[in-house]
Amino acid sequence: MGIFEKLNLFGATAKRRNDRSIRKTLQAWERRDYSEQSPQFIKERMLQKHGIAGAQWVETGTYLGTTTQFLSERFPSVHSIEPEPALYQQASEKFAGRNVRIHKGTSEEILPGLLPKLTGDINFWLDGHYSDGITYRGEQDCPVVDELESISANMSNFRSVAILIDDVRCFLPENWETYHYPDISRLIDWAKQREFYWRIEHDIFIMKNHV
Repeated sequence: MGIFEKLNLFGATAKRRNDRSIRKTLQAWERRDYSEQSPQFIKERMLQKHGIAGAQWVETGTYLGTTTQFLSERFPSVHSIEPEPALYQQASEKFAGRNVRIHKGTSEEILPGLLPKLTGDINFWLDGHYSDGITYRGEQDCPVVDELESISANMSNFRSVAILIDDVRCFLPENWETYHYPDISRLIDWAKQREFYWRIEHDIFIMKNHV
């Protein structure tokens, strides 16, 4: 089966299959044997597939707002956290008047004050870790442990919860020296202790407290 036939499995449109930039991205992904750093639209597919329908999103790491845009068009509201001043300003202007609120600061700073104000069903996209370039680098390259602790502290506020953590390859032992991320066992233990179902799909660690 060729790459464009395989692409049908992900529900891509004919327009995307014929788009030159998408074609180039897919060919690069095929050369990597479909491993790691999945194309953006594959990640978007995972967010829609595993996100709780009709629930709000909390996103750490707005970056250029591509994922924020995708979520805002399909879900009722999005809270997105961005500490890098230029990216924060850009996102604030882009999403002004929309169903998106951009928060300036690190996830460690924002989540403890934000989460007590939120209730009901909720989705989390944890992608606020440092990844070179213009992304923000704080005291921790990957604050996911603090992010999960903030979620734990406010779990009684929420009903159904879905947590998706990007770049799971960086949590594997062979990548510790490169990325300085926590061991993946920290994510698994967190899920087990709180009786969350978990799985890995397309470089994303997925946890949900309901099937």
